[in-house]
Amino acid sequence: MIKFSWEWESAPGVRLPEHKATWARIEIHAGGNLVTLVEDLDSGSSRRSIYAPLYPLAEWLAFNWWKLLYNSRLSRPELVSRFERTRLTDPEFLRNNFRRIGDGFAWPDLAIVPSGSQTTISWRPYSSPVANWKVRYLGQGEVVVSSADLQTELARIINSVISRLDECGLVATELHKEWAAVTGADAAEVEYCIAAARLGLDPYSEAHEFEDEIINSSQALASNMFDDFIDAVSPDRIHESLGWISRASATVDSITAPRSSRTAELRAGLTKCRTVATYRPWQMGWEQARIARQIAQVADTEPFALNDYVSAQELVSPEPRIQALGRQSGGGAALVIGSQQASSRTKNFLVGRALWHSVVDGDAPFLVTGAYTEKQKTERAFAAELLAPAAGIAALLDEDPWAASLESVERIADHFDVSAVLVQHQIDNQLAAV
Repeated sequence: MIKFSWEWESAPGVRLPEHKATWARIEIHAGGNLVTLVEDLDSGSSRRSIYAPLYPLAEWLAFNWWKLLYNSRLSRPELVSRFERTRLTDPEFLRNNFRRIGDGFAWPDLAIVPSGSQTTISWRPYSSPVANWKVRYLGQGEVVVSSADLQTELARIINSVISRLDECGLVATELHKEWAAVTGADAAEVEYCIAAARLGLDPYSEAHEFEDEIINSSQALASNMFDDFIDAVSPDRIHESLGWISRASATVDSITAPRSSRTAELRAGLTKCRTVATYRPWQMGWEQARIARQIAQVADTEPFALNDYVSAQELVSPEPRIQALGRQSGGGAALVIGSQQASSRTKNFLVGRALWHSVVDGDAPFLVTGAYTEKQKTERAFAAELLAPAAGIAALLDEDPWAASLESVERIADHFDVSAVLVQHQIDNQLAAV
């Protein structure tokens, strides 16, 4: 949870009316940590709060509302891997960082990275470059919070600032106008704004040229497919990707899926596991995979026979991140693979992810994509644990996990018919981390 608290303060030397009215002593807490712990560089003393007007913060939140909350593309692994190097240089990361607020005040280096129903909040120490604000932020940390709770808290800040402005007779600011546009949007406008943000676009300034494609895709696809589609597709490939989905849907209907008597049992077992609220997405995937192996009666050291559950054909997709389309049918799953696979091992991982969808999504058609919300984190963890269980890897290793040699990793990858990268990730994330 992230929590903002403040006390209004007098500001006799401040000229701008919006700043003068909203001058405050501000504290920010995230996951029990104090983000606003600073050192005064003149006195050398530390304090728990900063002094600044809340108006610039509220205005920045309102003008960036949709992308701050819904641009989950920032959570993609290739971006996360370079987050520390580029958090203040990459335009998209910087756009979601409090240091972008500016207005001549020393805001914390706090970044917001949404990924669906959860959002990562991270902050780092730094010395303010603003000449009049000689402070150094001391804290560092990262927490994952509910996106809904974050939205509620940010809206509380904006509404409180507007109420303060109204009390001071400032009733026609840019903040008033922008927040009225956000809160006054009808259901269709909200859906469009969220979709644009999930495409990585500002709905008011960047999405106009793609408006027809966004609307067409929302009308053409069922809600579960639309959500995954819009999180993955490049804006300039929406039209041709919709065409691929149409062709793939016709192809998948022609595929004879395997008939497994265990599909209903798998669905019941995995659905029950999803009700455990304390699981993180990847923990959910690992546990669901263990349940699936138990139901299928496959030992931890034995390969999992995906062909007993999924039949697949290939049809190249114009969008690499739209990787497959499938559906559950007659106790098995039919799958059209759109992304070119480097080997049978990477294909197995993709099919393992599709198996998760075919069980969890029920009878609805589904997409397997390169998005990285909590759903994809769960399905990736499920596929990894299903194909190469951590317990099985541990049993097959000849050395301690932290000392596993490349030869051992490759030997185990050969045994499970998965990539060596997958086995190494399992070792790093589940065995060496214990």
